[in-house]
Formats: sequence, structure tokens, C-alpha cells
Amino acid sequence: MPAFTFFIDNTEYSGNSRQLLACVTELRSMNYTVAVGVLGRETPWSTLLTDSGAVVSHFNSKGFWDIKALFKLRKWLQQIPSDFLHVNSLNALDAVGIASPSFVSKSFLSGIPDTRFRPNAWRKILLAKVRKIFCLTLASKNRLQTLGIPASKVAHLPPGISPQNVPQSLAPLSETPYLLSSGPFHHDFNHRDALWCMDILHYVKPEIKLFLTGTGADLNSLHSFRAALMTKEFIRFTGTVDFLEPWLANASIILATNLTPGGYYSALEAMLSGKPLITSNTLGMAEFVEDGKTAVLYAPGERAELAKRIRLLLDDPARGAEIAHNARESAESRFSPKHHVAKLLQYYDDYK
Repeated sequence: MPAFTFFIDNTEYSGNSRQLLACVTELRSMNYTVAVGVLGRETPWSTLLTDSGAVVSHFNSKGFWDIKALFKLRKWLQQIPSDFLHVNSLNALDAVGIASPSFVSKSFLSGIPDTRFRPNAWRKILLAKVRKIFCLTLASKNRLQTLGIPASKVAHLPPGISPQNVPQSLAPLSETPYLLSSGPFHHDFNHRDALWCMDILHYVKPEIKLFLTGTGADLNSLHSFRAALMTKEFIRFTGTVDFLEPWLANASIILATNLTPGGYYSALEAMLSGKPLITSNTLGMAEFVEDGKTAVLYAPGERAELAKRIRLLLDDPARGAEIAHNARESAESRFSPKHHVAKLLQYYDDYK
């Protein structure tokens, strides 16, 4: 039976984790054997991977130079059942490069950051050795080519996820109305658009709240930014969540203002949830949504414009419902796990 092996740095809730689970579930439905290595600790998403039929191994790394974890990773790599390795993030590729450099040349890489990505010298060496680099968007693919990575090494692989079944004990939030924005919170400043526009919205929609789920390097800065706002009592950071669906269920509008790949997955989650989406108008996001039909776009940094777009959707629920309906049909037809895996298998076949 054909075998596939994936390696990811952690299975905390993220776009990478969600994509990995969708991919593994689809491969298992096709009777492939799947092994997954996780550099970090076990999480509820690890359990979902196991439930899907994958053989999951954790190395419980406590940091980049955790020698014990790297030794376990090296031993695991030597025992994997397939001839190649699918690495699901740059941090995971770093670990492979340290633990067993020979496996870098057997690796397919996904989880590349956004179009502003600038690899350091170490990562340039790793990227030059991998078999193939998968990019979520054509804009990201073009960006890598401008950095000197050969076109033959870079491939466009759009994401493919499906609605996630969550434990019944996780009921939808009853506190409405609220806007929802999810991390990870990187230093792209665009999550501040969502916070800042709350001060503008408060004059016309004083009852609206904003929930932000997730974590990231910019989280402390965002907390400080919130403290300076008039509407700080209406803005809540939830921290890391294991499942986003309960938060999506009763949200009035989903905001995807971040400029990182996490924003693409946030947008797809919103589209699949049947909730209207407002997202930043970037080259990458324009490949996922159509303004006015499957989402409402705004210019990054234009907080007044974002507040206006939110107010117009709140005042016109019928238009919001139509956009949400169109978005769900588009996501299910264009970004399904079946389509994602079919294209992935085509790339794998080139190396058999």
C-alpha cells in the first residue's frame, strides 16, 4: 500500500494544522498509509490526526536546540516508510536540516510565509535543496522566483479544507452581535485595522464587539494598542483555541485582515462557515475571493473604509447572507481537500 509521511513543527490550531488534517483524512479515504511526525507536544488536533487513521509521533521539543527531540526526529526519519517527506512549515524544515540534513533533498515543503518572505542564509541553503516548494497563491510563487528560486522548483498548490466536526460540548457562543478575527498575530500590523475600526464603529453600532482568537509574536503589541482605544472594553482576546467553529457559528461578520498565509485559511474558514467575510485586498487574497460576490474587500490600512464596509453589511443582512452563500459554494467547489490532494498526488507522481 502506498505510504506518505508528513512532518510539522506543531499541531496547535493553525492553517497548517487544519490543512494537514484535511490532507491526511483525504489520503486515508483513498487507502493510503500515512505517518505524521510532530516536533512539538500532543494537542487535540493530534488526536484528530490519529482518529483519521494516521500514525502520529510526537517529539515534545521544548525549543529550537532541544537535542533530545532532534535525536528522536533523526531516528524517526530513518524509519519512515516512504521515499520522500512532506514538511509543513519552515520551522519544521529547520529541524530536519539540523537532525538529518540528507532528508532535506527528499522533502516537499509547504507553509511558506507571505509574499514579503525574505529567507536568511540558512534557509536559502535549505530551500535550494528541497525537491519542491508549494505555494498557496500565484503571488507567493512569483515572489519566490524573484528571490532566485528556480521556477521548476516552485509549484502552485491552493489550499483545500472542509468544515470541521467539533466536540458537541463546545456550544456556539451566545454573545452577539460580534465580529471575529483570528490569528496568528504576526508583525504585519493589519490586525490593528480590526481593532482601530472599533472606535469608529462605536458611534453607529455601540453594541458590536470584537473577538480575536489565536496567538503570535505581535500579541503583546496588540494588547497595548487595545488599551489606548476608547472601545477597549468591547475587544476581547481569547488566546489559543482548539476549534474555531464555535466562534464562527454566531459571528455576525468574519474579518481576515492579516497579510500572512494564516489570513487565507481564515478566509476559507469564514467562507465555509456561511458567514459574510470582509478581508484585505491583496494580490494573494484576490485569488480566493471576488469582491462583492464572495467577500467584501477593503484596502489594507484604511480603517475608516473597513468600518464602513462592516456597517453596511450589518445594516443589510440579506446582502450579507447572499455573499456568505456564494462564498460557501465557491469554497466547496474550488478549495476542497479532494482537489488539493489530487493536485498534490500529481506532483508526487513526477518523482516516482
